[in-house]
Amino acid sequence: MATKTDDAVQYNGEDLKSFYFPNKFDHRQSAVPGNPCYNFRFRIFIFFTYIVVTQLGEIFGTPSDNINGIWDWGHLITTPVNKLYQEHRWFSAMMQISSALILDFAFFYVSLYWVLYERNFRLFAVLILFYAIRAVHLNIFKLEYSPNYYWEDPLVPSLVVKYGKYSDFFYSGHVGFLTICALEMRKVGKSYMALFFFICSIFQAFIVISFAIHYTIDVPGGYIFSHYFFNMVCYWEAKIDFILKRIANCFSRTNKTIRIAYENDPEKQQPTAI
Repeated sequence: MATKTDDAVQYNGEDLKSFYFPNKFDHRQSAVPGNPCYNFRFRIFIFFTYIVVTQLGEIFGTPSDNINGIWDWGHLITTPVNKLYQEHRWFSAMMQISSALILDFAFFYVSLYWVLYERNFRLFAVLILFYAIRAVHLNIFKLEYSPNYYWEDPLVPSLVVKYGKYSDFFYSGHVGFLTICALEMRKVGKSYMALFFFICSIFQAFIVISFAIHYTIDVPGGYIFSHYFFNMVCYWEAKIDFILKRIANCFSRTNKTIRIAYENDPEKQQPTAI
């Protein structure tokens, strides 16, 4: 690592003038020495068990049904709820407004928290990646609407929720967005807000399936993709911020170095001098 000087750019105490990530250990080894994987017989056992399980999975776990149209287990079991939505407009409007209020609150809370307290691009890097890949999916593979699709305008505007018929199925933005909010709050130490957003994501999963505006497969897809993109951005977080700084310097009128001194409290790491 390069010697730190007064002119060095600091990122969480690391010198970015000569930016690189050293290999810390042999990745063929485990971070937990002495775990069963160090036993050769255990590794042989896992190898043959995997072969047996995959063969059983192919035999018993792969359906061969000839389905006309789309068969969705989630839509089937929520059909009674969907009928209530269509028969009682006040009930469906209440559920839609509740869903939209949660998403609007999450957007403002997490975004304003980032504006006021965070000094990295992690949150918006994840959101950009999540919705950019989702937009690609929506335009290269399109599904027909479910017969129970029902998403009428409740006449209460929302910043992040749109109403009407849109074929934006795979993967769920309702669930994925709240999962990203939960992961971000957990990352910054807001465990209660992280739990709140995760519980809200389960409610959103019920909403999108029972209104049939998403297929059931879209919901786990939203959880998986949001979690994967968040972890990927966390891995590249420092390099993303470094590249962002280099781009910003191209548009800067001066080449003044930004020097940041962090407070001792890790929960209040904010720039004290710029």
